[in-house]
Amino acid sequence: MAFHSAGRRPTADVRRSTLTTQSNKSSPAGRTSTAKAAASAARRSADFDLLIDRAIEAIRPAGDRADPVFGPFAELNSIVRAVTYHEGRLLEWGMARLVAENEALVLMPSETALPIVPAAVELLKRNDWAGLEGLRLRSEVHYKTSYVPDLFLVDRDQHSATIFDIKRSVASYAEPRLNTLRRRMMAAALIAGDWLHIEGRVAGVSKVNVAIIDGSNTRRDSGGGIFALDEIGELIGVPDAGQAMMELRAKFASRVQAEVREACLRALDDGRRGSGSTAIGSDELGDGDDNNAEPLDDDGPDSADRVRSMRLPGERSGMMAQQRVEHRPILVGFALGSSP
Repeated sequence: MAFHSAGRRPTADVRRSTLTTQSNKSSPAGRTSTAKAAASAARRSADFDLLIDRAIEAIRPAGDRADPVFGPFAELNSIVRAVTYHEGRLLEWGMARLVAENEALVLMPSETALPIVPAAVELLKRNDWAGLEGLRLRSEVHYKTSYVPDLFLVDRDQHSATIFDIKRSVASYAEPRLNTLRRRMMAAALIAGDWLHIEGRVAGVSKVNVAIIDGSNTRRDSGGGIFALDEIGELIGVPDAGQAMMELRAKFASRVQAEVREACLRALDDGRRGSGSTAIGSDELGDGDDNNAEPLDDDGPDSADRVRSMRLPGERSGMMAQQRVEHRPILVGFALGSSP
Protein backbone atom coordinates (compact mmCIF):
# COMPACT_ATOMS: atom_id res chain seq x y z
CA MET A 1 0.00 0.00 0.00
CA ALA A 2 1.40 3.37 -0.97
CA PHE A 3 0.58 6.58 0.78
CA HIS A 4 0.76 10.02 -0.65
CA SER A 5 1.75 13.41 0.66
CA ALA A 6 -0.91 15.70 2.05
CA GLY A 7 -1.68 19.01 0.40
CA ARG A 8 0.77 21.18 2.26
CA ARG A 9 3.47 23.67 1.48
CA PRO A 10 7.00 22.28 0.97
CA THR A 11 9.17 22.25 4.05
CA ALA A 12 11.86 24.18 2.18
CA ASP A 13 9.46 27.08 1.66
CA VAL A 14 8.67 27.17 5.36
CA ARG A 15 12.35 27.25 6.31
CA ARG A 16 13.12 29.94 3.76
CA SER A 17 10.29 32.06 5.15
CA THR A 18 11.62 31.61 8.68
CA LEU A 19 15.15 32.65 7.69
CA THR A 20 13.84 35.73 5.89
CA THR A 21 11.88 36.78 8.96
CA GLN A 22 14.92 36.41 11.19
CA SER A 23 17.12 38.49 8.88
CA ASN A 24 14.61 41.33 8.86
CA LYS A 25 14.09 41.61 12.61
CA SER A 26 16.20 44.75 12.81
CA SER A 27 14.13 46.61 10.20
CA PRO A 28 10.80 48.37 10.98
CA ALA A 29 8.97 45.77 8.89
CA GLY A 30 10.79 43.01 10.76
CA ARG A 31 9.82 44.45 14.14
CA THR A 32 6.20 44.70 13.00
CA SER A 33 6.28 41.08 11.88
CA THR A 34 7.76 40.00 15.21
CA ALA A 35 5.06 41.89 17.09
CA LYS A 36 2.35 40.22 15.02
CA ALA A 37 3.87 36.81 15.69
CA ALA A 38 3.93 37.50 19.43
CA ALA A 39 0.29 38.63 19.36
CA SER A 40 -0.68 35.51 17.41
CA ALA A 41 1.11 33.29 19.92
CA ALA A 42 -0.68 35.03 22.79
CA ARG A 43 -4.07 34.51 21.15
CA ARG A 44 -3.29 30.85 20.55
CA SER A 45 -2.23 30.34 24.17
CA ALA A 46 -5.39 32.04 25.44
CA ASP A 47 -7.58 29.92 23.17
CA PHE A 48 -5.82 26.75 24.29
CA ASP A 49 -6.35 27.69 27.94
CA LEU A 50 -10.05 28.17 27.21
CA LEU A 51 -10.29 24.76 25.58
CA ILE A 52 -8.56 23.12 28.54
CA ASP A 53 -10.89 24.88 30.98
CA ARG A 54 -13.92 23.58 29.09
CA ALA A 55 -12.55 20.05 29.01
CA ILE A 56 -11.86 20.11 32.75
CA GLU A 57 -15.33 21.50 33.51
CA ALA A 58 -16.82 18.61 31.53
CA ILE A 59 -14.75 16.10 33.48
CA ARG A 60 -15.71 17.34 36.96
CA PRO A 61 -19.45 16.51 36.81
CA ALA A 62 -18.48 12.91 36.07
CA GLY A 63 -17.69 12.48 39.77
CA ASP A 64 -21.15 13.42 41.01
CA ARG A 65 -22.64 9.98 40.51
CA ALA A 66 -22.69 7.59 43.48
CA ASP A 67 -21.41 4.06 42.98
CA PRO A 68 -22.11 1.26 45.49
CA VAL A 69 -19.05 -0.69 44.37
CA PHE A 70 -16.43 2.07 44.39
CA GLY A 71 -17.97 3.86 47.37
CA PRO A 72 -15.85 6.91 48.32
CA PHE A 73 -13.70 6.23 45.27
CA ALA A 74 -16.63 6.63 42.84
CA GLU A 75 -15.60 10.17 41.99
CA LEU A 76 -12.06 9.09 41.17
CA ASN A 77 -13.28 6.25 38.97
CA SER A 78 -15.65 8.56 37.07
CA ILE A 79 -13.01 11.22 36.54
CA VAL A 80 -10.54 8.73 35.09
CA ARG A 81 -13.14 7.36 32.70
CA ALA A 82 -14.20 10.85 31.62
CA VAL A 83 -10.61 11.92 31.00
CA THR A 84 -10.03 9.13 28.48
CA TYR A 85 -12.90 10.53 26.44
CA HIS A 86 -12.29 14.26 26.79
CA GLU A 87 -8.57 14.07 26.08
CA GLY A 88 -9.38 12.85 22.58
CA ARG A 89 -11.94 15.63 22.17
CA LEU A 90 -9.44 18.23 23.35
CA LEU A 91 -6.92 17.12 20.75
CA GLU A 92 -9.58 17.59 18.06
CA TRP A 93 -10.43 21.09 19.29
CA GLY A 94 -6.79 22.07 19.51
CA MET A 95 -6.05 20.88 16.00
CA ALA A 96 -9.10 22.71 14.65
CA ARG A 97 -7.81 25.89 16.30
CA LEU A 98 -4.42 25.47 14.60
CA VAL A 99 -6.03 24.80 11.23
CA ALA A 100 -7.51 28.29 11.41
CA GLU A 101 -3.97 29.71 11.22
CA ASN A 102 -3.56 28.44 7.65
CA GLU A 103 -5.74 30.62 5.43
CA ALA A 104 -5.59 28.07 2.61
CA LEU A 105 -7.39 25.45 4.69
CA VAL A 106 -11.14 25.08 4.95
CA LEU A 107 -12.52 22.98 7.81
CA MET A 108 -15.64 21.13 6.70
CA PRO A 109 -18.59 21.08 9.13
CA SER A 110 -18.39 18.67 12.04
CA GLU A 111 -20.52 15.53 11.89
CA THR A 112 -19.98 15.35 8.14
CA ALA A 113 -20.88 11.78 7.22
CA LEU A 114 -19.16 10.43 4.13
CA PRO A 115 -20.93 7.49 2.46
CA ILE A 116 -19.23 4.12 2.25
CA VAL A 117 -20.56 2.78 -1.04
CA PRO A 118 -20.41 -0.92 -2.00
CA ALA A 119 -18.36 -0.19 -5.15
CA ALA A 120 -15.60 1.39 -3.05
CA VAL A 121 -15.50 -1.59 -0.68
CA GLU A 122 -15.23 -4.03 -3.60
CA LEU A 123 -12.45 -2.02 -5.23
CA LEU A 124 -10.41 -2.07 -2.04
CA LYS A 125 -10.78 -5.85 -1.83
CA ARG A 126 -9.33 -6.34 -5.31
CA ASN A 127 -6.81 -3.53 -5.65
CA ASP A 128 -3.85 -2.05 -3.84
CA TRP A 129 -4.41 1.45 -2.52
CA ALA A 130 -1.69 2.86 -4.78
CA GLY A 131 -3.50 1.57 -7.85
CA LEU A 132 -6.62 3.53 -6.93
CA GLU A 133 -4.96 6.94 -6.82
CA GLY A 134 -6.93 9.50 -8.76
CA LEU A 135 -10.03 7.31 -8.91
CA ARG A 136 -13.21 9.14 -7.99
CA LEU A 137 -16.48 7.32 -7.41
CA ARG A 138 -19.95 8.81 -7.36
CA SER A 139 -21.30 9.56 -3.89
CA GLU A 140 -24.97 9.71 -4.89
CA VAL A 141 -25.59 5.98 -4.82
CA HIS A 142 -27.26 3.61 -2.39
CA TYR A 143 -25.29 2.97 0.77
CA LYS A 144 -25.97 1.62 4.25
CA THR A 145 -23.00 2.86 6.23
CA SER A 146 -20.95 6.04 6.48
CA TYR A 147 -17.80 7.35 8.08
CA VAL A 148 -17.54 10.56 10.13
CA PRO A 149 -14.00 12.02 10.22
CA ASP A 150 -12.77 13.80 13.30
CA LEU A 151 -11.53 16.57 11.02
CA PHE A 152 -12.11 16.99 7.28
CA LEU A 153 -9.88 19.64 5.68
CA VAL A 154 -9.71 21.08 2.19
CA ASP A 155 -6.58 22.88 0.98
CA ARG A 156 -7.71 25.35 -1.68
CA ASP A 157 -4.17 26.13 -2.81
CA GLN A 158 -3.19 22.49 -3.28
CA HIS A 159 -6.63 21.36 -4.57
CA SER A 160 -6.49 18.52 -2.08
CA ALA A 161 -8.28 17.32 1.03
CA THR A 162 -7.29 15.32 4.10
CA ILE A 163 -9.43 13.21 6.40
CA PHE A 164 -8.15 12.90 9.97
CA ASP A 165 -9.01 10.34 12.61
CA ILE A 166 -7.50 11.43 15.94
CA LYS A 167 -6.87 8.80 18.60
CA ARG A 168 -5.91 9.48 22.20
CA SER A 169 -3.56 6.52 21.90
CA VAL A 170 -3.19 4.18 18.95
CA ALA A 171 -1.60 1.63 21.30
CA SER A 172 -5.02 0.86 22.78
CA TYR A 173 -6.24 -0.40 19.39
CA ALA A 174 -5.45 -3.91 18.20
CA GLU A 175 -3.97 -4.06 14.70
CA PRO A 176 -7.07 -5.72 13.17
CA ARG A 177 -9.15 -2.86 14.49
CA LEU A 178 -6.77 -0.29 12.98
CA ASN A 179 -6.91 -2.12 9.65
CA THR A 180 -10.70 -1.96 9.72
CA LEU A 181 -10.56 1.76 10.42
CA ARG A 182 -8.12 2.30 7.54
CA ARG A 183 -10.36 0.42 5.12
CA ARG A 184 -13.35 2.53 6.12
CA MET A 185 -11.35 5.72 5.68
CA MET A 186 -10.10 4.64 2.26
CA ALA A 187 -13.57 3.63 1.11
CA ALA A 188 -14.89 7.03 2.13
CA ALA A 189 -11.91 8.70 0.45
CA LEU A 190 -12.86 7.18 -2.89
CA ILE A 191 -16.12 9.15 -2.97
CA ALA A 192 -14.90 12.23 -1.08
CA GLY A 193 -14.01 14.25 -4.17
CA ASP A 194 -17.48 13.79 -5.62
CA TRP A 195 -19.10 14.44 -2.24
CA LEU A 196 -17.18 17.71 -1.86
CA HIS A 197 -18.32 18.85 -5.30
CA ILE A 198 -22.00 17.96 -4.80
CA GLU A 199 -22.67 18.26 -1.06
CA GLY A 200 -19.78 20.40 0.18
CA ARG A 201 -19.88 22.76 -2.81
CA VAL A 202 -16.11 22.66 -3.05
CA ALA A 203 -14.98 22.03 -6.60
CA GLY A 204 -11.54 21.21 -7.94
CA VAL A 205 -10.34 18.75 -5.29
CA SER A 206 -8.21 16.27 -7.21
CA LYS A 207 -6.56 14.44 -4.33
CA VAL A 208 -7.76 13.22 -0.94
CA ASN A 209 -5.45 11.94 1.79
CA VAL A 210 -6.21 10.05 4.98
CA ALA A 211 -4.26 10.18 8.24
CA ILE A 212 -4.65 8.60 11.68
CA ILE A 213 -3.12 10.74 14.45
CA ASP A 214 -1.59 9.07 17.51
CA GLY A 215 -2.25 11.47 20.39
CA SER A 216 0.21 9.61 22.63
CA ASN A 217 2.98 10.58 20.18
CA THR A 218 4.51 7.11 20.32
CA ARG A 219 3.78 5.58 16.92
CA ARG A 220 5.06 6.84 13.57
CA ASP A 221 4.12 4.82 10.51
CA SER A 222 3.54 7.04 7.49
CA GLY A 223 3.46 3.93 5.33
CA GLY A 224 0.44 2.76 7.32
CA GLY A 225 -1.17 6.19 7.46
CA ILE A 226 -0.34 6.74 11.16
CA PHE A 227 1.31 9.96 12.33
CA ALA A 228 2.58 11.05 15.75
CA LEU A 229 1.10 14.13 17.38
CA ASP A 230 4.22 16.21 16.78
CA GLU A 231 3.98 15.58 13.02
CA ILE A 232 0.75 17.53 12.64
CA GLY A 233 2.55 20.70 11.55
CA GLU A 234 3.61 19.21 8.22
CA LEU A 235 0.15 17.81 7.58
CA ILE A 236 -1.67 21.14 7.95
CA GLY A 237 1.02 23.57 6.83
CA VAL A 238 1.47 25.24 10.23
CA PRO A 239 5.20 24.79 11.09
CA ASP A 240 4.96 24.76 14.90
CA ALA A 241 1.59 23.01 15.18
CA GLY A 242 3.13 19.75 16.38
CA GLN A 243 4.94 21.41 19.27
CA ALA A 244 1.82 23.41 20.09
CA MET A 245 -0.24 20.21 20.33
CA MET A 246 2.36 18.64 22.60
CA GLU A 247 2.18 21.67 24.89
CA LEU A 248 -1.62 21.57 24.88
CA ARG A 249 -1.59 17.94 25.99
CA ALA A 250 1.03 18.66 28.68
CA LYS A 251 -1.06 21.51 30.16
CA PHE A 252 -4.14 19.31 30.13
CA ALA A 253 -2.21 16.51 31.85
CA SER A 254 -1.13 18.88 34.63
CA ARG A 255 -4.70 20.01 35.23
CA VAL A 256 -6.02 16.45 35.16
CA GLN A 257 -3.45 15.26 37.66
CA ALA A 258 -4.43 18.06 40.01
CA GLU A 259 -8.09 16.99 39.73
CA VAL A 260 -7.19 13.35 40.39
CA ARG A 261 -5.06 14.35 43.38
CA GLU A 262 -7.94 16.30 44.92
CA ALA A 263 -10.36 13.45 44.26
CA CYS A 264 -7.99 11.02 46.01
CA LEU A 265 -7.73 13.28 49.06
CA ARG A 266 -11.52 13.60 49.25
CA ALA A 267 -11.92 9.82 48.97
CA LEU A 268 -9.39 9.17 51.73
CA ASP A 269 -11.00 11.79 53.93
CA ASP A 270 -14.42 10.20 53.45
CA GLY A 271 -12.94 6.81 54.34
CA ARG A 272 -11.37 8.15 57.55
CA ARG A 273 -14.67 9.65 58.62
CA GLY A 274 -16.38 6.30 58.06
CA SER A 275 -18.96 7.55 55.58
CA GLY A 276 -20.74 4.25 55.42
CA SER A 277 -18.09 2.53 53.32
CA THR A 278 -15.38 0.14 54.44
CA ALA A 279 -11.82 0.45 53.24
CA ILE A 280 -10.89 -2.53 51.13
CA GLY A 281 -7.45 -4.03 51.49
CA SER A 282 -5.46 -5.86 48.87
CA ASP A 283 -6.15 -9.18 50.58
CA GLU A 284 -9.90 -8.67 50.20
CA LEU A 285 -9.56 -7.69 46.58
CA GLY A 286 -7.53 -10.73 45.59
CA ASP A 287 -5.53 -10.90 42.38
CA GLY A 288 -8.41 -9.87 40.15
CA ASP A 289 -8.66 -10.62 36.47
CA ASP A 290 -8.45 -7.57 34.27
CA ASN A 291 -6.74 -9.27 31.35
CA ASN A 292 -10.00 -9.73 29.48
CA ALA A 293 -11.29 -6.23 30.07
CA GLU A 294 -12.08 -4.23 26.95
CA PRO A 295 -9.95 -1.08 26.63
CA LEU A 296 -11.83 2.18 26.78
CA ASP A 297 -12.36 3.80 23.39
CA ASP A 298 -10.71 7.18 23.74
CA ASP A 299 -13.24 8.72 21.42
CA GLY A 300 -16.02 7.79 23.81
CA PRO A 301 -19.75 7.98 23.14
CA ASP A 302 -21.18 10.51 20.76
CA SER A 303 -17.98 10.49 18.75
CA ALA A 304 -19.88 12.17 15.94
CA ASP A 305 -20.24 15.22 18.21
CA ARG A 306 -17.27 16.98 16.74
CA VAL A 307 -15.50 20.31 16.89
CA ARG A 308 -17.94 23.23 16.85
CA SER A 309 -15.96 26.43 16.78
CA MET A 310 -14.06 25.31 19.88
CA ARG A 311 -17.32 25.16 21.87
CA LEU A 312 -17.91 22.15 24.04
CA PRO A 313 -21.23 20.46 23.24
CA GLY A 314 -23.80 19.97 26.00
CA GLU A 315 -22.20 19.03 29.28
CA ARG A 316 -22.83 15.44 30.28
CA SER A 317 -22.51 13.70 33.64
CA GLY A 318 -20.82 10.36 34.05
CA MET A 319 -19.43 10.37 30.53
CA MET A 320 -18.28 6.81 29.96
CA ALA A 321 -16.31 5.64 26.96
CA GLN A 322 -18.16 3.49 24.47
CA GLN A 323 -17.61 2.09 21.04
CA ARG A 324 -17.59 5.06 18.67
CA VAL A 325 -19.24 5.44 15.35
CA GLU A 326 -16.47 5.41 12.78
CA HIS A 327 -15.96 8.64 10.82
CA ARG A 328 -15.87 8.88 7.10
CA PRO A 329 -12.80 9.93 5.05
CA ILE A 330 -12.31 10.85 1.41
CA LEU A 331 -9.83 10.46 -1.44
CA VAL A 332 -7.31 7.88 -2.39
CA GLY A 333 -4.21 8.52 -0.44
CA PHE A 334 -2.66 8.63 2.96
CA ALA A 335 -0.90 11.74 4.11
CA LEU A 336 2.86 11.55 4.36
CA GLY A 337 4.81 13.20 7.14
CA SER A 338 8.50 13.31 7.85
CA SER A 339 10.04 10.18 9.32
CA PRO A 340 11.92 10.40 12.61
